[in-house]
Amino acid sequence: MDLLVGVLVIALGLPLIGVLSRKVSDGRLQQTGMAIWFVGSPVLLALGGWLIYRGLS
Repeated sequence: MDLLVGVLVIALGLPLIGVLSRKVSDGRLQQTGMAIWFVGSPVLLALGGWLIYRGLS
């Protein structure tokens, strides 16, 4: 179960956070959008990787 959830977190989370950061970065909040991407993407990768690791062990 953790394996599937980890893959879904990575496969769905990264494009979703990319779209979210793109929408937020329009206008005056450009740095906020960049921060969402630069902080959120490693967090999603780490969470998904950890879940995949737990699912394989």
